[in-house]
Amino acid sequence: MARIGLLNICKLPGMSSHEVVACVRRIAGMKRVGHTGTLDPVAAGVLPICLGNATRLAEYIAAGPKTYRAEFLFGLGTDSHDMEGQISARLDASALTAETVAAALPGLTGTFPQRPPAHSAVQVGGMRSYDLARRGEEVELPSRVVTVYDFTAVDFLPGPQARLLADMTVSKGTYIRALARDLGAAVGMPAMLSFLARLQVGDCRLADALTLDEVAAAAEVDNLDACIRTPDSALTHIPALTIPATAAKYRLGVVHTMDGDPGLYRVYQRGYFLGLGQLEEGRLRPVVNLYPLHIDGVYLNE
Repeated sequence: MARIGLLNICKLPGMSSHEVVACVRRIAGMKRVGHTGTLDPVAAGVLPICLGNATRLAEYIAAGPKTYRAEFLFGLGTDSHDMEGQISARLDASALTAETVAAALPGLTGTFPQRPPAHSAVQVGGMRSYDLARRGEEVELPSRVVTVYDFTAVDFLPGPQARLLADMTVSKGTYIRALARDLGAAVGMPAMLSFLARLQVGDCRLADALTLDEVAAAAEVDNLDACIRTPDSALTHIPALTIPATAAKYRLGVVHTMDGDPGLYRVYQRGYFLGLGQLEEGRLRPVVNLYPLHIDGVYLNE
């Protein structure tokens, strides 16, 4: 039976998300593999990888909030707002205090418009913004509304290039590099992102993530299935509901009648995660059905 599920991968710095997908394809011997939202090559941490039919859930996983740990460096600015760019500003940050930085964090918490960095993958006239920026062209991207649910200082190191270690949970589309830029502006000092690790996506946590080497080692001893999680582990931002065992036709695309608040739900039956459904006016319509007939060889209408 084709594998369906999720690998909680710990991406190491230096690899692109697409390179991780290519490695998983080789390890698992599968073509249908996809990531759930890119993580910059210089960043590390949780990168959920969908296998088989679970790739149909990738966009819904990517839409959920994500938690990061970041280090912001003050007194030094670059054109990309991270370590990869060219230095654009330099000031002595010795006068900057932990209290001043902490006082600026509430202003970058909540829902607000954020301007993406010029060095980003946003499309401009059919080209990537970062390609235009690298050619020396002026790029001014329109702002987009993002949400920073939490922005908490963990540690502060004063000095000519002061450093802040912070944790944050953000919505899809939030650029942590742009937070560095805007935090610097808030304290009157150039700032950049010097380190980034993704700590959590849904129930996929960094402490439980596997490196590609660990996944490859499991595959070598025919134990890859032990590494695979059910895809709902990265969908905890979507509420859940359970349909009765008698509703077997739901898995074939038939609308199921039930009460509840309208919206998108994770759908379960007999303890199994079936996929996603949209509830409107008392009618649950399948949106993504992962297992139309059976799960792990068990026919749910038996």
